[in-house]
Amino acid sequence: MRFLKYMIIPTTVLLMAGCESASKQTQDAQTAQNTDAHLTLGTIESQLHKGMSNASVVEIFGPPNIVTSDDQHQEVWVYDRISTMRTHSSSGGWATIVILGLGNKANTSSTSQRTLTLIVKFDHNQKVRDYSYRYSNF
Repeated sequence: MRFLKYMIIPTTVLLMAGCESASKQTQDAQTAQNTDAHLTLGTIESQLHKGMSNASVVEIFGPPNIVTSDDQHQEVWVYDRISTMRTHSSSGGWATIVILGLGNKANTSSTSQRTLTLIVKFDHNQKVRDYSYRYSNF
């Protein structure tokens, strides 16, 4: 009985710490994902503007995925960014298994994808004439 009394409290503490850890990892991953998404959109909104050169666009965003021309025979660049974020957390009561022969395990996983498409249209002087973008998170 004495053995059981001294083992219940530490076992309970270990189980609760494991559950809290899995929950915190999931929240941290979601926070990082949301922060990254805002930075990407922020770059477009704060640094891209009409009249800037195509060299400046390449410096900020890198080379485009697609280069084509519109109905006015002006150059159009398309950037497509797709990212997948997977998180997995697992917590379990290994101390309970050892002491009482019982176990408790919780798994949490999530997958999300983000897409960002940026279309930049240039004039005959290779300056940004117009641009548009679309962001989705699913």
